[in-house]
Amino acid sequence: MRLTSRNYSPSILGKIIRSCARQPSFEETADVLQDLAELTISGRQAGRIAHEVGQQLKTHRDLQVEKFEAGQLKPRVETRPALALVGVDGGRLQIRREGEGPGSHDPSWREDKIALLATATITVANSDPEPDLPECFRDQKWVEELFRGISGEGPMNPAETQEDAPADSNPEADDQPASARKRPELLVRTYVASTCTSDEFGPMVAAEAQTRNFGNAAHRAFLGDGSAWIWKLQQEYFPTFEAIIDFLHAMGHVYTAAKAAETKMEKRWGLFQEWAEACWKGQVGDVVEQLRVLGDSQVSSEEAEVSAPSEDEPRKILQQELGYLEHNRNRMDYPRYRQQGLPWTTSYVESTVKIFNRRVKGSEKFWGETGAEAILLLRAAFLSEDEQLARHLKNRPISPFRNYKAREDREAA
Repeated sequence: MRLTSRNYSPSILGKIIRSCARQPSFEETADVLQDLAELTISGRQAGRIAHEVGQQLKTHRDLQVEKFEAGQLKPRVETRPALALVGVDGGRLQIRREGEGPGSHDPSWREDKIALLATATITVANSDPEPDLPECFRDQKWVEELFRGISGEGPMNPAETQEDAPADSNPEADDQPASARKRPELLVRTYVASTCTSDEFGPMVAAEAQTRNFGNAAHRAFLGDGSAWIWKLQQEYFPTFEAIIDFLHAMGHVYTAAKAAETKMEKRWGLFQEWAEACWKGQVGDVVEQLRVLGDSQVSSEEAEVSAPSEDEPRKILQQELGYLEHNRNRMDYPRYRQQGLPWTTSYVESTVKIFNRRVKGSEKFWGETGAEAILLLRAAFLSEDEQLARHLKNRPISPFRNYKAREDREAA
């Protein structure tokens, strides 16, 4: 018999679905259910059930988006949030050729898009509560390891190589000293995840924000890195939210620019320190002007007309980093963000991407189009802190709880 979600009691079904969303693979789901629940089920059977429920979640999500676009979607939450945060980023997973069965069939890496939506506490100050650049950014080793982990950027000293650093020394946003992280406390988090295009993803995130009454929040913030699609989404669907570019990503570009501007390690490090301090204090315009002058000095105008610079030439790198800062300078008013109690890094979102990656990313994991979407939806519902998955399992079309409620409604009528 081909087992589906109809073959199990609601209690057992809940265990299967939650395990499918939590465990790294369907085979491990089967092992855990056997060990902890004494439930015998194959990984393939568990996967079919997860796919079925994921498709139901997709139907519900698509209906929610339709209502949003028609202006008919009502907030599920009446409370007005003190602070509403939306953060968007992308992960990675492997998609196999359409129509093929399990296994690797012409797989290719695909970006999955992930959004974190959270309510949070907020503390507004009379002035910038942290006017000085955190000491961690004065530690050259820490900084070099940070950007090696974020972008693969090499050390300041041209004589060193990336292999010189220990393989496990990879600090991230969450490794900063506590004094450098005056962050709001998150209260309730929900998630949106999909393999769709950015144009399709925007309404999904906006619909989820609408159900949570984010438009009426006292304070609103939207966080991301420098990806163009993220800021297009923000401008189209969250124009009233304060747009904030992640400070660590911005400093990664400043770090790269400092390396391109100087050849000696001491001068590179000094320039990075100067520019990082300026950005922290909200003086991004000063850095932009210095980069413009440095870029012009790299080559005479006569030489510039002869040939375009190659991708790894210093003047090309300086042009790229100048463009990044010019384009994002309006999203880098960090003193004001800190004073208003808003976050200034995407560490929440970066952690979210890793949580999703644990389930869907791996050199041995190959997803079909519909299977990838289903597991992302299931993972998002499971992780969301507003009982999304529990509500769905209770109210889905074949739920016995739903049928019982329907009978009550008919009898009452």
